[in-house]
Amino acid sequence: MTKRAVWHGLLYLGLAGASLQADTIVLGIPAVSANCDPIGCPTFFGLGTYQQVYLGNAFPGAMTIDDIGFYQSEVLGNGGQLAGGTFALSLSYTTASPLGGLDVSNGPSANIEPGTEEQFFTGTLPAFTPYATENILTFSGTPFAYNPADGNLLLTVSVTGGTDSTPYLFMDETGTTPVTSSAYFGTGNGANSTGLVTGINYTPATGPSTPEPASLVLVLAGIGLIGYKVRRHRTS
Repeated sequence: MTKRAVWHGLLYLGLAGASLQADTIVLGIPAVSANCDPIGCPTFFGLGTYQQVYLGNAFPGAMTIDDIGFYQSEVLGNGGQLAGGTFALSLSYTTASPLGGLDVSNGPSANIEPGTEEQFFTGTLPAFTPYATENILTFSGTPFAYNPADGNLLLTVSVTGGTDSTPYLFMDETGTTPVTSSAYFGTGNGANSTGLVTGINYTPATGPSTPEPASLVLVLAGIGLIGYKVRRHRTS
């Protein structure tokens, strides 16, 4: 069993409604809705760039962001495939608000606080990791130091050579909450009041924290479920 598998399990537990585990946070609550932009349909609006802003107050404190994950559960098994092309993910600070605050008129750069953007990942989309009733798409990148006291977090996804096929692949979208919202830029620009449900694996600025006893029980339960799944897979 790999460390990455444990990370997937912890994210699943968090998404399922359990208390957030130490060093993992899930932003957004799944609604009965999903979005194919930008993971499943980058050519639908001639997408060049997708942005998502996260409320700084939703983070527990200063941290280093290590992994970013997105979820597919609402429409799991719809036949959609991961889009092709090169995806570049960058993280930065922004003064934009999740409450419809992303600027769609002046281009993506208008939402990026000057001098704060760092590339997190570039390449083709990673493979899904199936877990229980969902798939998890995890990006492991160059760690990004983030302090919510300095502003909201902005994710910028730029797509070059994007390809997709029908039916489009849809990822879990949050309900209407003040935690996160998104915008897209291409042949047409637009803003959404919601964003993709996002899991973040991080290292606290003060070092790894010690889970409370109740959280530790959930962690061990998650690891046990993962171990069971791995053993079952190997013996099937």
